[in-house]
Amino acid sequence: MLKLGEIFFKLRDYTPIPFVIVVIIYSSVNLQSLVVGILLTVFGETIRMLGVAHIGGVSRTRTYSTGQKLITNGLFGHVRNPLYIGNFFLSLGIVVASNVNIYFSILFVAFFFLQYFLIVNWEENNLLNTFGKEFEEYKSKVPRWIPSIFKKTNSDAKTTPDFKKAFKSERSTLLAVIVLYLIVLWRSHWLDGLLNMIVNIMS
Repeated sequence: MLKLGEIFFKLRDYTPIPFVIVVIIYSSVNLQSLVVGILLTVFGETIRMLGVAHIGGVSRTRTYSTGQKLITNGLFGHVRNPLYIGNFFLSLGIVVASNVNIYFSILFVAFFFLQYFLIVNWEENNLLNTFGKEFEEYKSKVPRWIPSIFKKTNSDAKTTPDFKKAFKSERSTLLAVIVLYLIVLWRSHWLDGLLNMIVNIMS
């Protein structure tokens, strides 16, 4: 189980590719799906940005790294995996916007949670080996997936969020999302209409 989680961790940037291909080929965007999808994506990226502002470049590593200290401040004081929650809403937004069909959306959700269930089990095992009792205490207080309304960690575990670095770290994600949305809109014959509307507004 842990080995499978490690494999998925290393391949997590590539496992969505089959879903991306389906989204591009079979997208049929309508106004409702586009609005809901964009709202979900913006919500997800906002969560990611807030999380990355505290955890920093460790979130981008392709090999496992815990960093020098356990991050328990910011969103990490409310839920243990805010970046993965952000990933879920960001990706779900694209799936919803593409409006392929309900079965595809259900398959995506099922695969996402299976993959990240395995990844999180593996990651938390490594965190336990690295930080020991400190992580055990954190794990006992902070929920894994469903954020608590109130912060569960002590105020002395503060880290200063760096939103400038977070934005730099997230540039590739933002670019990929924008490009994918443009492709989906183009495949659904929406792009020409949007461009014409923009031109009319500006002229």
